[in-house]
Amino acid sequence: MRSRPTLTSRSAGLVWVLPLLLLGATQVLGQAQDVFARAEFSLTVELPETKNDTKNLLAQVDQQLQQQKWQDAIDTLERLISGHGNELIVQGSDQVDLGSQYVYYVELKTYLRRRISEYARQMPEFLEVYRTRIDSLARQELDAAIASRDPAQLSEAINTYFLSRHADEALLHLGDLLLEQGRFNEARTAWERISPRYRTPEDPQGVLLAMAGQPIWVAVDGVDWGKHRDTIRSLLDDNQASSSLATTADSDVDPAAVWARLCLASWLEGSSDRAAVELELLRQLHPGAQGYLGGRNVNYAEFLTKLVASSPGEHDSRHAGTWPTFAGSYARTAQADLPERAKTYKPNWSVSLETQSLSRAGGRNGFGEERELQRIPLVAESSDALLSTFPVVLDGNVIVADQERVRAFQIDSGLPAFPTEGSEFFDRDELDYGAFHTSGRRLDFDFNMRGRRRGSPLSAMSLKLIHALGPDRFTLASDDTKLVARIGTTAIGVPYVQSQFQDPADMVVFDMRKEGKLEARIPPVTELSGPWSFEGTAIIQGNRLYCGMIKSGVRDESAIACFDWTTSQMLWRRTICLTQPYGSGLVADGEYGFRSHNLLTLKDGILYYNTNHGVIAALEADRGDMLWLTRYPRRGLIPDKLEKAHALVQRNVNPCIVTRGLVITMPLDCERLLALDAATGQLVWQTVPGGLEPLHLLGTTKDDVLVSGEQLFWVHLHSGKIRAEFPSVHQMFRDRGYGRGALVGDQVYWPTRDKIFRLAAKLDSNGSVKEAALPVDLVQYGEEGGNIVVAGGQMIVASPSRLTVYSPSPLLEPEDNSSANDTNQ
Repeated sequence: MRSRPTLTSRSAGLVWVLPLLLLGATQVLGQAQDVFARAEFSLTVELPETKNDTKNLLAQVDQQLQQQKWQDAIDTLERLISGHGNELIVQGSDQVDLGSQYVYYVELKTYLRRRISEYARQMPEFLEVYRTRIDSLARQELDAAIASRDPAQLSEAINTYFLSRHADEALLHLGDLLLEQGRFNEARTAWERISPRYRTPEDPQGVLLAMAGQPIWVAVDGVDWGKHRDTIRSLLDDNQASSSLATTADSDVDPAAVWARLCLASWLEGSSDRAAVELELLRQLHPGAQGYLGGRNVNYAEFLTKLVASSPGEHDSRHAGTWPTFAGSYARTAQADLPERAKTYKPNWSVSLETQSLSRAGGRNGFGEERELQRIPLVAESSDALLSTFPVVLDGNVIVADQERVRAFQIDSGLPAFPTEGSEFFDRDELDYGAFHTSGRRLDFDFNMRGRRRGSPLSAMSLKLIHALGPDRFTLASDDTKLVARIGTTAIGVPYVQSQFQDPADMVVFDMRKEGKLEARIPPVTELSGPWSFEGTAIIQGNRLYCGMIKSGVRDESAIACFDWTTSQMLWRRTICLTQPYGSGLVADGEYGFRSHNLLTLKDGILYYNTNHGVIAALEADRGDMLWLTRYPRRGLIPDKLEKAHALVQRNVNPCIVTRGLVITMPLDCERLLALDAATGQLVWQTVPGGLEPLHLLGTTKDDVLVSGEQLFWVHLHSGKIRAEFPSVHQMFRDRGYGRGALVGDQVYWPTRDKIFRLAAKLDSNGSVKEAALPVDLVQYGEEGGNIVVAGGQMIVASPSRLTVYSPSPLLEPEDNSSANDTNQ
């Protein structure tokens, strides 16, 4: 049994601290009751783009190629890649409506691979000179990488020798290896890089149904093959430069072998619609093609026809009995198992949570007198009782966190998961009940750590000194044995006076096999690094932590970082963009910070990041190489009151969903739900600006994205069309969303304040919403809705002030109802 940290009274040190607090509060109290913006918020996004000397070298390459100075051009290209390869360069853009544009960036080395391939297709002499220089070594390196069966080693070798005559076969092997590991998105991208023909070509005739560079299955879904077969074959055969991917200069790989693999990957992933379209393309263009697939030599079309018809082939992404992170998985797409006997639910046990509220310009949180303030208009939650807690479930335990503690409870009983000394004296209404870690509660006076006063009496009392925009959110992450929490203040870019009282939050790692033993504490700043902060809870994978970070200043610098948590060493940090801080632009300059809770998404070795600052980015997780970056149209964020500013940044825990080749996201500074191509970052679809007022991306079915706020919406996964909503607008006076729901089996659990609806996740044949089971009536138990997690056969609801675990219960039998009626009479 571990000893509990010594607890100290929250009033300790108030005699000498209070004058300092009043000094810090004077500035706040001096404001007008309504806080007005003093400067227009800038929507400008700065990126680490190519510099002038880089542009000069690019122009020099063009000139050398025109003059047929092949060796000089190759030398210059190698200088560019080695010295400037990580700089960003525009690859294209889409004008989607008046004054609204998406701009796409890639690293210079990726851009050059694509451009060199285009050079090589247009200038065979250049390609021959280049291959004479590299082919013998390329063959050895690629063969060794293939033999290693290490995707990272093989991918690096392919990129190094991309113009060799052996790169196409190596890409085929790479895709096969990734497919074996269930990394479907990466496998598809590897195969599509073999030739431009595997992406939509330029189509002056308008036969294809997608823009150039998009996945080909979208372009041929619904075409009249009998009428356009020859045209489509010709377009694909002649396609030389339309792919938004860097493709090989030429390829001897049988196209039918690639189409067959793309269809197989779609079927394995569970994308039955996409698999059917790709199978039809294979039938139309290569009906008699044969090759090695599924462990034997087969006719591709015949083999895949039987396979696709046999079963949906859905890859199992569920987490039976667990819910290890926000949204259930690092792809943010998990579906919980539907509990047996879940006819209805009844409360089993509950514990208290610390109620969170928004910062105000005055009143209770402004060190002033109580006075009535304008209501802060939030979606699906209340400003005085925020829905800030997002539980996880690991190894039969429910775990929650807040700013200063982490707590764990046995899911069946509600007893503390890890008994500690003195815990028997706590009751379930105390906030320390079940806590196995507390922070900032000891007076150890460590003045040396990072040159700041960590552990000072001010930190120990955890007083609410920080004024910051946006609701607080508390998420956790796990790899099933290690748990990660962000502990400490989540406010970023706060005024200097306030920042002296509390340090930015640390990333803390616990070993859950050893009763939550503290394994590592990683601070965001060192004495040399400057004012960095963690933006949200890190992803943990093996000995690595991946997290978003931000450096406060006149321009906030958003970045993604990778740490080795076993040593606290930063392995890499990649700058994404620079933007104006929300706190200074939205309200009064220099008087308010901003609460950031950005979460990364990890799928198939790729990190996807919604910065909420104008860009979405995809990075290779191992080394931090930028795969693509997309700048989206930002909305104006210039409110005239603090209350309105809170509402604009409410959607502050909104990671990307990555599924079926799409990255789906809804940034808080954008009025659209949008889907990007996971391989390129190119826009696939967007909703009409202002058409939705969403707060949560719940997940996806095979057909739809489920999006919730005060209503629940079904948005078609491949078109962005809003197909259904619940409740209908005229019913909203009765039932409004309240918290984050969950996908549970073939149902979606959607909470309101008074009940939890259980709806069919799939629309019926008429496109209508169906109730899958009776709603769970919370009012009869004196409970209310909140954020839902279903795991271990239980339903967990985190309301603003309580965590309640509900157990499945059969409905009352008819005789039970009659008995109850007799008793009431």
